[in-house]
Amino acid sequence: MKWINRIGLIGLLLGTILQAQAQNEMPATGQKTNYYSGFYLGSHASTNGWGFNAKYTVTDWLAFKTGYETLTFKTSFDFSEYDISYNAELDYKTGGILLLADFSYAKNLYISAGAVLNSFNPELKGYATSDLQYGDIVIKSEDIGDFTFSFKPGLKVSPYISAGYQAFLGKMNRFVFNFETGIYYMGPPDIEIEANGLLAPTADPAHEQKELLEYQFESYKIYPVVKFNLAVKLF
Repeated sequence: MKWINRIGLIGLLLGTILQAQAQNEMPATGQKTNYYSGFYLGSHASTNGWGFNAKYTVTDWLAFKTGYETLTFKTSFDFSEYDISYNAELDYKTGGILLLADFSYAKNLYISAGAVLNSFNPELKGYATSDLQYGDIVIKSEDIGDFTFSFKPGLKVSPYISAGYQAFLGKMNRFVFNFETGIYYMGPPDIEIEANGLLAPTADPAHEQKELLEYQFESYKIYPVVKFNLAVKLF
């Protein structure tokens, strides 16, 4: 998760710079702001996935939007524990359905709030690749077994809040670029464990490994989001 935290920090710094620039462009008090009401369709990329969105701007300060995003990737790695070598594969899945409202407090600045129907569901699978030498006894790798750890958000419907910058582009201002930094509150993760062979006790509730692992991941309640969006006004 370190790379996500670093991206979030960079995003917050960039957001601060953009806010300072936007304040310099704000109209004087009493001056009428630009009005961009209408229906927009766009696509975005974020730390929670690639996706598309639809937004209806009601007034120059209020808009409602919905969308869908998804992110999946797989990576394999090797590790050793108690003199046993393992091969593991992380199948990372996240994304969700968005239901949000944007509240503009300046020409180019807004706050977005709402919720996401969260599909965060990484899965870690692995198996032993070496034998275990226990005195004169040799336990074959296939008898050591394999394991699966599944992660789900504590809150299936996760609250979301962010600060954003928007810039209208083109001669008729029909295109809009958005940059957001925010967070999903997912709650403590729910972890399921499956294992067999010598690893079977890891999944046995009597050994409370599930509770121990959930306690170790309890601090990962917040999912940072950095998002870039480009949309076009249809009508």
